Amino acid sequence: MKRFFFAIMAAVMMFVAAPKASAQDFNFDPAQMAQMRVDQMKQSLKIDKDQAAKLLDLFKKQSEEMMKMFEGGGMPDMSKMEENMKKQDEQIKKILTPEQYKKYAEEQKKMREQFGGGF
Repeated sequence: MKRFFFAIMAAVMMFVAAPKASAQDFNFDPAQMAQMRVDQMKQSLKIDKDQAAKLLDLFKKQSEEMMKMFEGGGMPDMSKMEENMKKQDEQIKKILTPEQYKKYAEEQKKMREQFGGGF
């Protein structure tokens, strides 16, 4: 279970941080994290302005929730984290077209495979 958690967190952080920020200048502002993620999706999935606005709102809320889970140090409740990620995925599926979602899901799978092996 810990391996799954670390793989998901690594994937989320890499997805959010790449390609615009380096480890040195990256800060964990939820709004900035959300914007970088939307910018990446604009390039990879060719989302339109309406989709970008909806995704930005969704990712801001999700980033804020994730930051709250890590407040106080220690490990957050992984079941709650997984539940939040499933809810987010359901919402993303409603925003993207079926073709975009398919590509998004494939990208997420590759990322989990890439980062999951190291944990």
